[in-house]
Amino acid sequence: MSEALLNQIIDTEKEAARIEENSKKEARELVARARQDAAAILEKGRTESEALRAETLRRARQEMEQELKAREEAVEKAALELARSAEQQLDTAVQFILGRIVGSSGSR
Repeated sequence: MSEALLNQIIDTEKEAARIEENSKKEARELVARARQDAAAILEKGRTESEALRAETLRRARQEMEQELKAREEAVEKAALELARSAEQQLDTAVQFILGRIVGSSGSR
């Protein structure tokens, strides 16, 4: 073989080695970018999950507060109705007793 042909083979092998090294470098960079993208996606998911959890908790608290307020209002209403009923029954009892007193003193 001629020296020119040997030099051409050596140059071709060097070029192949350079191309292989560049390919490996690009592959490493691609893997690194993929890991960074995956980490960013994971962090975004965590952030969104935390926001969703906080919003769900806020809504649940708000619903509980509304339910508690409604129950308190119902208890207050029932207490007022009970007080009115007791007052009416007291008035009726007083009238009954007065009627009995007046009725019994008139018969003497």
